[in-house]
This record gives sequence, C-alpha cells and structure tokens, in this order.
Amino acid sequence: MSAPAWMEHAACATRETRGLPWTTDAVETPSVLVDLMRETCDGCPVRLACESYARSSKATGGWWAGVDRAPEPADLLDLLDVLPAVSVLGGAA
Repeated sequence: MSAPAWMEHAACATRETRGLPWTTDAVETPSVLVDLMRETCDGCPVRLACESYARSSKATGGWWAGVDRAPEPADLLDLLDVLPAVSVLGGAA
C-alpha cells in the first residue's frame, strides 16, 4: 500500500525530524521529544490532511497532526460507577 501524496510534504518527513519517535505513544516518550513532535506538527503545511487521514483510518497509535493517537487508558475508578458491586467473596452486592 503506497502512502498518500500529501505525506511527502509533511514536516515529519524531513531529514531533521525522521529520527523522532513518531510511532511511539507519549507515555513511552521523553517529554522533550513529545514537545519537539508537537512543535513540528504545529507548523506542518499538511496538518489538516494528516488529521483527516488519522480520523478516517482510525489510527490507534503514534503521532498524527500533533496528537498522540494512543487510546486513553481506562480509569478504573470510573468503572466503579458502571460495573455492579461485587463482594470480596465473589457474590453480587
């Protein structure tokens, strides 16, 4: 599968930015590199095309249009409101 033509004009496709961890999620990336990737995307001439592509392809990881596309981790405390209470012995409360 070939890349869309607009990708060759992306700021992340330059020699200076190719070494950044574009396919790594933010939680695994040092904050200084996250900042560099966001700054790169801020000035990108094809940012709107990138955003559209990420949405339509349902990207679930990496950096697209200045946003980490990794799914948000579930907050277990939020699940307490949704799931039925279960006692320590395994029976429903």
